[in-house]
Amino acid sequence: MIDMETSRSLVSFVGMRDPYPENDDEPGPLLSLLLVSHQEGRPFHEVWLLCTGGTFLERGRDLEREAFEEGLHTRFHLMDFAVADVIDYTEIWRLLQISLETITGDAGSIPRKWFFLLDSGTPQMKTALFLASRSRLFPATLLQGIPARFAGGTYKVREVCLEGIPEVQLPKGEPGTAAGAAPGAAGGVAGIAGCSPSSAGGDAEGGLVGSSPAFAAALGMAKRAAKYEDPVLIVGETGTGKTMIARSIHGESPRWRGPFVEVNCSAIHENLAESELFGHARGAFSGAEKARSGKFRAAHGGTLFLDEVGDLSPAVQSKLLKALEDKEVTPVGSDASVPADARVLTATNRNIPEMIRQGLFRRDLYERLKVVVIELPPLRERREDIRPLAARFLAAWNARYGETRFLTEDALLALESYSWPGNIRELDNAVKSAACFSASAAIGPESLPDEIRSALPTFAAGKTSAVSGGQDTPREALPANGSPWDVLSKPVRVPPEGINLRARLLQIEWEYVTEALRAAGGNRETAAKLLGMTGHAFRKALRERLAAFADEGWEEGM
Repeated sequence: MIDMETSRSLVSFVGMRDPYPENDDEPGPLLSLLLVSHQEGRPFHEVWLLCTGGTFLERGRDLEREAFEEGLHTRFHLMDFAVADVIDYTEIWRLLQISLETITGDAGSIPRKWFFLLDSGTPQMKTALFLASRSRLFPATLLQGIPARFAGGTYKVREVCLEGIPEVQLPKGEPGTAAGAAPGAAGGVAGIAGCSPSSAGGDAEGGLVGSSPAFAAALGMAKRAAKYEDPVLIVGETGTGKTMIARSIHGESPRWRGPFVEVNCSAIHENLAESELFGHARGAFSGAEKARSGKFRAAHGGTLFLDEVGDLSPAVQSKLLKALEDKEVTPVGSDASVPADARVLTATNRNIPEMIRQGLFRRDLYERLKVVVIELPPLRERREDIRPLAARFLAAWNARYGETRFLTEDALLALESYSWPGNIRELDNAVKSAACFSASAAIGPESLPDEIRSALPTFAAGKTSAVSGGQDTPREALPANGSPWDVLSKPVRVPPEGINLRARLLQIEWEYVTEALRAAGGNRETAAKLLGMTGHAFRKALRERLAAFADEGWEEGM
């Protein structure tokens, strides 16, 4: 408990410049504000950090460590701001309201003076904070920092003057905190934005939609396992929804108020895996100019989800086993261990018992991880779930772009007849692709990706239903294992209803990009080389032209 009359309390998003920008010794906006305020005798006693995923939860821990090393006694609360798109105004605003209500709900008896920092995060996040203050949703003073290079060599901060700017009137019934309320803090780590024991890890992406017996059994096991602290191993093919199950376990667990940190072990270079998971000390190796907390410490008080755990090297497996047993980690280059109390969930699509026989995976670690095993069925074994999943994905598309597209019965039958080697993720991308390609609101089978159409007997016969009008439209037969370029190299016919050529070309580009990523094991640099592109051009394509298809990638803009 803070022994003072009024606590100065700060709320801010965490951005790519916190606590330090990459390759820069000048502190980022949050650390600069904390240091300057402390030097001026106006320290912040508490800070709530809104972190959009594991990378920023770790940066939040780095900020906490740097502040402690600078002699600050600020109390930090990390909040997992689980937003899918960091430039989506609507989603950010909705989650911000819930986050502020979470802080308010933890109110204590200590009066607080609240501040918002408008320097970290995406422009959309800063705008949401501005609106929250100006609408009196939350009684905070707005702060704007001035970097040292623009302020005579010394970081300065000023209150944002709102004189002459009209207040924002929220609609009736809008959730929020009345002006003058005294939001407070509870002990420990603050909660996930938008989550409660019954709602966290929900099916916003459609991943938990389904009523097939095999999937219902897996959900039941997840719900029961959530009540306990034991490790859970989730097994299943790529794209079956392992991450969504892990989130649901976290959301139903006693740790739901803590962070959820996901790590894709297959995407970590072997030489950097220890640093990624356990952190490193400053100067631990070449290029380690600043200390790093690591994902284990970022998940302290919450859940650490290690996806594709079978891809970890034996050396890292040994250190992971010790961390599980001791609930502490030793950063690379350090002799001192630090607490890291995180519940560990793991997932894999590999045959771990076979890897053990080959000497590629530690048996003792496997026994430690598989206290509870949940097996997720592939989509081809739960075909009754294809329609509701497709409907959920298309509803999300319509909501995002203000459209009213729908799948025709022929398109739904086509989806149900396909084998779905990429499972739910492939279905999601197929629906997005069809929505982008379709020339009308009614999405027929001719708008589906090539691999789905080529598997249909009707296409082998050279016909399919038109998008509208109910007439059969001749079409060139697609080869069973052909490439989109094989089709384009032959004479084609433009359907009577027309075609969105730009969308069609984007669809073809996306199909080649996903195939290259699959062949490269998810490594973007390697995938770019396979396509004859530079890494920069490849990432730019994902970030800009193919943003409607891509599952991730916006964090680079923060």
